[in-house]
Amino acid sequence: MNETATTSPRQGHLVSTTAMLIAAGVFIVIAGVLYYVGLSQGRKELATQKVHYEQQIEQGNQTLGAAKADLAKVQNRNHLMRARVDLYRTAVDLDQRNFGIANTRLHEAAEALGHIQKDAGGIDLSRVATLKDSIESNDFTVAADLESQRANVLDFAAQLDAIAADAELDAK
Repeated sequence: MNETATTSPRQGHLVSTTAMLIAAGVFIVIAGVLYYVGLSQGRKELATQKVHYEQQIEQGNQTLGAAKADLAKVQNRNHLMRARVDLYRTAVDLDQRNFGIANTRLHEAAEALGHIQKDAGGIDLSRVATLKDSIESNDFTVAADLESQRANVLDFAAQLDAIAADAELDAK
């Protein structure tokens, strides 16, 4: 019998299956390595972005804090100016003998001074509180001679002007 070197079809199939399994294993290992490398690079990029955004948030918070401080200063200056207007309008109302309106405006001036916030704009709060108390304790009565009442209101206005001027000097 003549033996010839023939390979069985089964053995060729086995070699091709083994080669495919080895190739699939190598592919899975390479895919795993590439996945890990991509994941680690993505995390590094994410960490870099996180630091960048945290810095931006901190800068935004600082800007917000400065804006709030500026807003408080402007609001305090607004309350001073509102009180000033109310005091001068009180003097005009007294000249026109509108005692009820003058009393209302006088108390509105005291209320405006009461809205001034602490530590904003260089305003001397003790002087403001003293002036507010003086204004609140003052009421107008119907009188023939309005000069003393009018002088009192103008004195309040002068005190308020001095407080506002000192606050402007402190702000510069």
